[in-house]
This record gives sequence, structure tokens and C-alpha cells, in this order.
Amino acid sequence: MSENPSPESGPKTTGEESNEAEQTFTQADVDRIVRERVKREREKFSDYDDLKTKAGESVTLEERVAEIERQAKESEARALRAEVANAKGLTPTQAKRLIGVTREELEADADELLADIGERKKQGNHVPREGNNPKPGEDQMSAFVGQVFGNRD
Repeated sequence: MSENPSPESGPKTTGEESNEAEQTFTQADVDRIVRERVKREREKFSDYDDLKTKAGESVTLEERVAEIERQAKESEARALRAEVANAKGLTPTQAKRLIGVTREELEADADELLADIGERKKQGNHVPREGNNPKPGEDQMSAFVGQVFGNRD
């Protein structure tokens, strides 16, 4: 008669069929399923440790830039120090002793160094007791050593 199925003629869902749809698993089944799932996930990230090691070894771009900037500043400072020292007539050894960041600071320090050097040159090299060297055998220790070892004539 009518082509529309009646609610009674549709699929029947009884308590038996719903129980059949539910599966029951043993602990061994659950363990096996979990192991398989964990294995699949680990395979996805199998190269993670290698990538992590490589990432740890590599230097980041920011670190490289910072190192290059530091080297550039050091080079500029050395060049400026050398220029000031050359202009003031200092030796390379004396130039290493210059302290300052700007040209003005370095020039002021070079002027102070030259003033100190000039003072020492004015005073000359002074050796205490220069020309007052004792003659051998004049002091008590020499006399004693001579007596012990019989070197006295």
C-alpha cells in the first residue's frame, strides 16, 4: 500500500543488538591498543632528539649578530686608540695603556701619559748608589766568606 515504511517496519533496536554493538575489551587488549598508539605517536617524532641536539648546537642568528657587533666595536676602539697614539707620538706599547671611549678621552689620557713620561725624562734615570759600588772585600760579609773559605790573601 504505502511505500513509506512505518515506524514498526524500520530497523529494530533491541537491547540485544545494542549489547552486540558494544565491545568489551580485556586488559591485554587495552594494553596492546595503547602500545600501538604510543608507537605510532613516537614514530611521528622519531627525529625529535636529533633535531633538538642540532638546534642546541647551532648558534642563533641573534647571538651571531651580537658577536659580530662586539668584534666591530673592539676593532673600532683599537683603531681609534692607534690613531690617537700615532698622532701623539706614542709607541704601540704605550698606546695599549690609553684609556677612554671617545677620541677626546683618549687624547686627554695620551696627554697625561706624555706629561708623566716628560717628568721622568727631566729627572733622568737615577740609580741609587750609582758609582758607589763597594770594592770586593770591603764589607763584612765578604770578609767573613773570605775567612771561611780561605780566599783572603
